[in-house]
Amino acid sequence: MTVQHPIRLPSRATDAVILLDQHRLADAAADLNGEDGEIRRRFDGGRPADLDEAEDAIRRYMRRWVDSGPEITYALRLPDETLIGGVEIRRPESTLANVGYWVFPAHRNRGYAARALILLCRIAGENIPELSSISAHIELDNLASLRTAEQAGFRPTGKVMENGVERLRLVRDLCSSSA
Repeated sequence: MTVQHPIRLPSRATDAVILLDQHRLADAAADLNGEDGEIRRRFDGGRPADLDEAEDAIRRYMRRWVDSGPEITYALRLPDETLIGGVEIRRPESTLANVGYWVFPAHRNRGYAARALILLCRIAGENIPELSSISAHIELDNLASLRTAEQAGFRPTGKVMENGVERLRLVRDLCSSSA
């Protein structure tokens, strides 16, 4: 029997520059239009989605909030609520969570992903007392994502193999929220 480690976080959080909130079905077209080859390669095996698949993904994101399971996905938005990407957190263990994140090409290189990670780590630390660290597993050739994680206070701790792909494991200790 698999033990579930539920994630219960606020449905909305902001640092005044970016906003994390729940996806809406109306986000499907913006999500699809924001996707590029880099996002598809890292998350979808390189295959472009269509509108039905984007809607199905958003329904899964919405269902995760209702289920309070071990994984939730936030929409990453600007303060005017423009969808610019996403960030997700998975909790495979009671004291550890993993994160993933993406930003649409038109909004890259502005620090939004690092801000989203910092905000997500803060609210996770505040709302899940037993959580001691958060990790990100990043493909070795994804230099932009590696820099983003480091800017958000994650530090390399080794390598892991996931789905036959070697990744760098970066960890942020929540006991010292230094980013």
